[in-house]
Parts: sequence; C-alpha cells; structure tokens
Amino acid sequence: MKGILIFAALLLAICATSLGINAALPSPDGALFAIAILLSAAFTAMSLCIELGEGRINDMRDVMKVIETHQSLRLTLAAYGLGCALAASITVLAYRGLFGI
Repeated sequence: MKGILIFAALLLAICATSLGINAALPSPDGALFAIAILLSAAFTAMSLCIELGEGRINDMRDVMKVIETHQSLRLTLAAYGLGCALAASITVLAYRGLFGI
C-alpha cells in the first residue's frame, strides 16, 4: 500500500507541474497543456482507484505490470495519455526556451 501512496504523491506532483507549465507558457498554450495534463492525471487516478477496488493491484509493481501487459485498457490508456501530455508540454517548453519564442 505504501507504493500506491507514492504513486498518488507522484500524481499530485504532476498536477503541480501542470500549474507551472500553465504559468510558463503563454495564454492559450499553457491552459491547453495544463488541462490535458490534469484530465489525464484525473483519469489515471480514477482508473487506479477502480483497479484497487476490483483487487487487481495491491502494490506499485502491480500498477506497472498492469500497464505494461495491457491487462487494464482503461489504466493503460490513461497512463499513456498522461505521458504524452507531459512529453508534449515539455517539448514545447524546451522549444520556446531554446529558440526564445
């Protein structure tokens, strides 16, 4: 259960990161990326709660195993969506930082 609490703390850190991205990027881009990240994090947390309730996962290793083996399509898609939203926002931040746009 300790691993699940760590995962929840990571989701909260991702939410804080999304607020930082919202502040760092100009108006339409920052808001869109923040919304995408927050929605993905919410769906990931909701899917994690459903999987916990159904007894499929009990530890952090189980979460990673379920995502890697695609045992739960809901959790897999939510986690991939979260990763893609974070990668896209970091790419835009790096692009703007390197080229000064």
